[in-house]
Amino acid sequence: MDDPIDFLDKVFVAALAGCVAGVVGIPMELVNTRMQVNRALPKEKRWNYRNLFDGLYRVTRDEGWTKLYSGCHLSFLRSSLITVGQNAAYDQAKEIYMEIFKMKHDNTLLHLISSATAACMCGPIIKPIENLRTLKMVHSRGFYKAFAYMMRFGLRGPFRGMVPYLLRMVPNTVVTFLSFEQLRVHFGYYEIDDS
Repeated sequence: MDDPIDFLDKVFVAALAGCVAGVVGIPMELVNTRMQVNRALPKEKRWNYRNLFDGLYRVTRDEGWTKLYSGCHLSFLRSSLITVGQNAAYDQAKEIYMEIFKMKHDNTLLHLISSATAACMCGPIIKPIENLRTLKMVHSRGFYKAFAYMMRFGLRGPFRGMVPYLLRMVPNTVVTFLSFEQLRVHFGYYEIDDS
């Protein structure tokens, strides 16, 4: 696919890229998640990893290498949807804003509002999956038990932590796409000659 034309092409390419990234990143996410919740656990249930490499080694040694991919289905889904929510939504928002506001593709304001829009669209899509994935990585309960645990707060359960998530996601997405666009505007694309 040389140049994704319509929105479904962009969604497909972004989902595939997110899945590949998920395969690489899931073990590190598992250790990171466990290290973040470690202090909230009783002393006898803490993992106490010294660092990422110690965590990867100890999970592999104590629980088996397959445990590194605990919650992998949710992580694959999350990685795919976050890439779709950011990249495909950014490209689509950029096209829409260019048409509505008659902006050129190299306008910094266009990049800013498009990336903020993509981040705000991505948050509500990702947060329920993020919450479930975290529950699966921290506790070895089944999917349905994790879902029931998350829903104990009612309809707001899947969206708990949305404000901090958006406070992290919006600046991250804006800086990422502004940097990408500035590099693209100033340095352009490198065309590869197939011959």
